Amino acid sequence: MKRLLCILPLLGCLAWPGTTPAQNLVNDAARQELEDKLRRAERDLEALKESNESLRRKLTALDSALNEISRLSAERDRANNNILKLTASKDELHQLERALKESEQRRDADKKLFLEKFEELRKVIAAAPAAPAFTPTPPKPGKEKTEPSSSKKNQSANVPDTGVYHTVEKNQTALEILKAYNDDQKAKGHAGKITLRQLEAANPGADMNKLRAGQKLFIPIPDK
Repeated sequence: MKRLLCILPLLGCLAWPGTTPAQNLVNDAARQELEDKLRRAERDLEALKESNESLRRKLTALDSALNEISRLSAERDRANNNILKLTASKDELHQLERALKESEQRRDADKKLFLEKFEELRKVIAAAPAAPAFTPTPPKPGKEKTEPSSSKKNQSANVPDTGVYHTVEKNQTALEILKAYNDDQKAKGHAGKITLRQLEAANPGADMNKLRAGQKLFIPIPDK
């Protein structure tokens, strides 16, 4: 632009009327030079435009690159967060695994203790004396109760006056006693069967549900 401002006064001088042919030649040369300068200025201007366009494209590319960098940075942050979450999940998984192992160890210890206690109990039971087998006392025919009142009561309940006295053993029940004597009677071919009612009638003061070891019961057994 400064060159154009300097050239314009020169053009004004060349166009002034009353010039000679020599001056016209000078003016033509100056005009040619001016046109050359103008063309160079236009080329410089075009080059400047191209340079500006190139800079604009570079700025656009740079802006795209910055956007891509921002996107990659955001993705990296998300990836880091996912890694942190995954690490936390692994820690929780390890804690759960340790808790399961501890639970299994406690269960194995409880099982071992139970087996030890069971073995001790088995040894105690094995070492305990066996309960004596109950053998009914053979009946003695003709043995009668001496109490007359009991005889009358036995007759009213259809209870034989003959029988034997039996000593109750430990943990023995009235039903077990009756079964033993009834089995003995059956083995001897006697058809009669002693009932619990007859046993209660023959022993009015005894509680058949609470027999004591050493207690004596009269077992009513018919002669035939």
